Amino acid sequence: MNFQTVSFGREATAAERDDVEKAVAARGGSVAWRSSARAGRTYGLVGLPDGKLETAIGTATVHETAIIALAVYPVAAEALPFVREALAGAGRPAGVVGATSCDGGVVVEWDPRRTAAAVVYDLVDAELRRFGGGRTAEVLAPLPDDAIARVAAEGLQAPEISPDRELETLVERAGLGDD
Repeated sequence: MNFQTVSFGREATAAERDDVEKAVAARGGSVAWRSSARAGRTYGLVGLPDGKLETAIGTATVHETAIIALAVYPVAAEALPFVREALAGAGRPAGVVGATSCDGGVVVEWDPRRTAAAVVYDLVDAELRRFGGGRTAEVLAPLPDDAIARVAAEGLQAPEISPDRELETLVERAGLGDD
């Protein structure tokens, strides 16, 4: 299965989601959605049996791979421009594909194959330490099982973590979820 992320720079309408779902279904794929009112964004994880989607569907941006999208909300509001610059400026991590403002925070999007989640978190936290502040964060984009496992393995320093060892994945595969 090939995975890509579709994103809207705002909350998508039902009609916009339908347009994406029709384009994906025509290719034999499916979409899992996540939307955030606070961040004002909608993301979809597209799974296709083969090939890739074009670069845009209607007003949706199509990323060539599954990305991580995270809204970071600094406790100290004065840290926000520094966090945004660290993520969007010339010295940003190589895998960052976007960093834009949202209400009280910044949305950062990155390719987890190119930049580890720990690098993004460490960069944000380094900027926040200058202001003695913390943060809250919200994961905005649904992720494929292998990306979840990779982030968990990195964060826990446990390389043995894989999708076939994640309880959520096993429950879903067994058909025991909350559908």
